[in-house]
Amino acid sequence: MNYPIWEVPLLGGTWLIGLMSCLHIVVSHFAVGGGIYFAITEWLAHKRNDARMYSYLKSHSKFFLMLTTVFGAVTGVGIWWTISLVNPDGIASLIQNYTMGWATEYIFFVAELATVFVYYYTWDKATKAEHLSLARWYAVQSVLTLVIINGILSYMLTPGQWLETGNWLHGFFNPTYWPSLIMRLLVMAAIAGMYALVTASRIQDEAFRHQMLRYSAKWFLPVFFIGPIAAGWFLLNVPGDVLHTLMNGLQASGVGNYSIMARVLYLSLFFSGTLLIFAFVGPYLNPKGFSFRMACVFLLCGMLVTTTGEWAREMLRKPYVIYNYLYSNGLRKPDIAVVNAEGFVAKTPWLAKDAHGLALGKAMFQGQCMSCHTEKRGYRAMAPLLGERNEKSIRTFLATLHQTDKAKNPYLGIMPPVVGTEPELDALAQYLATLNAKPMREKTVALKP
Repeated sequence: MNYPIWEVPLLGGTWLIGLMSCLHIVVSHFAVGGGIYFAITEWLAHKRNDARMYSYLKSHSKFFLMLTTVFGAVTGVGIWWTISLVNPDGIASLIQNYTMGWATEYIFFVAELATVFVYYYTWDKATKAEHLSLARWYAVQSVLTLVIINGILSYMLTPGQWLETGNWLHGFFNPTYWPSLIMRLLVMAAIAGMYALVTASRIQDEAFRHQMLRYSAKWFLPVFFIGPIAAGWFLLNVPGDVLHTLMNGLQASGVGNYSIMARVLYLSLFFSGTLLIFAFVGPYLNPKGFSFRMACVFLLCGMLVTTTGEWAREMLRKPYVIYNYLYSNGLRKPDIAVVNAEGFVAKTPWLAKDAHGLALGKAMFQGQCMSCHTEKRGYRAMAPLLGERNEKSIRTFLATLHQTDKAKNPYLGIMPPVVGTEPELDALAQYLATLNAKPMREKTVALKP
């Protein structure tokens, strides 16, 4: 590892976080939605005294236990590991503001893990009423973990009054807290249905397989009927400039800095519509023709919808980790003026105070650019972006990126301002010029004989 900056070749740190988060979210959402699925479905089995439904739930709970406690826990730790290395300032800020929140969530998480183990290993040992109580208890605990995590995640996009008061409750119960919570619960219920379709499609009893496929398909209905309302509520509470950026991306579609977001949103809407039609004409209307392979494809489409939606949500707060407060490179917005006056070196403990030239330029790149860019190859590689620019034109471009006025710096909506003193910006330009081998040529004067 390249202490104190973690360099991730080609892929870049942000993509590593994104990939790990995508793997985790499709399991963590199942952990909550699946808990609700077990509580409601076992209640139906208890009410009807349905032995076949009990047998299915027992089989489904083994799949649930292995996936959520092993893969889910490992990827959860992976998120903490990658974020801590790629963006230590961001995770430090979240921990400092929500220490008790994280601690409380951890308590619920440990209780959740203990309960799901007891739930699985007490099949045929506890009474049906006791086992139903365990299912309900697990569902409550899993939802409570969401209640806490949602406050921290939504705070990162809409910190609200926290920016003025610093009160953690103002940040926790932020403008998008409730619509985000509702949307996540709806998506989690749908994901629970998707996973249930996979296990239900393998039931040998044909009549019962049809029954469980139809039942599991119904878990998609809430997200498609209530989801658009919650999404509209959410968008009404995001900051105005964020919504403006989103609309620009949708209007530009094929061009512009946020055109990729438009494509992702279109893709998400396409897969959402596909899922709705597929759920209706497939497992609900034609359960006989719904195979295990179809269920896996269906689950894959659901994962794509979930991950693209989460990616778009993350993109909304770009270029911040905490909107209007902490930039993606770890610089705090209130500190920009001070860093410009005193210098990046003076405010960077790990940087040698006598750094100069290419060493200083590389440190500037590592500290301010590498959170989103690689060097010569890979994701958002800087060399291709610089193109044919030489050191002089790069320095002119940095002067624009140095501005904190939107009228003078059109890139403020998508990337942090470049900070530092004039000599530090010169050093950064010198280093960037080495990436595309276009150094500034010094003027030479021919001597007369």
